[in-house]
Amino acid sequence: QESEGLASKEQTVSASGNKAVSAVPAKKQEKDEPSQARTYGNGMVVEEITMGKPNGIRASKGSMVSVRYIGKLKKNGKIFDSNIGGPPFKFRLGVGSVISGWDVGVEGMRVGDKRRLTIPPKMGYGEKGAGGKIPPNAWLVFDVELINVVPPKKGY
Repeated sequence: QESEGLASKEQTVSASGNKAVSAVPAKKQEKDEPSQARTYGNGMVVEEITMGKPNGIRASKGSMVSVRYIGKLKKNGKIFDSNIGGPPFKFRLGVGSVISGWDVGVEGMRVGDKRRLTIPPKMGYGEKGAGGKIPPNAWLVFDVELINVVPPKKGY
């Protein structure tokens, strides 16, 4: 399935250097405008778009998560992948089954939360690109909504 192929990890990427260096609230504007942004030392940006239920289950390492997303190239805004209108994309968080930008950006989301992830090449598809739609060294922007979380089983 094409959407899984692009979201799946196609290379080994380092998740080092992912400490947040700033947490600057952005001005609350129109719908789907970020209300808060965290910028990491490697350039990754995680922006809170809308908040889900305050008591919603949080996505944590080892959880099976279901998301809806739209993936765009930062350079020109061209959409290269989306599962809007289709089934949610499911993956186990924090185990390297997706690009590292997703493992970092989805962790901590609650069901119903929407985030915009701006992902540098080293946390995306790097020097190789992917699927003929993502060029080498591309910065990626994903609008992600967390649909469901199944917590890891004890002893995971």
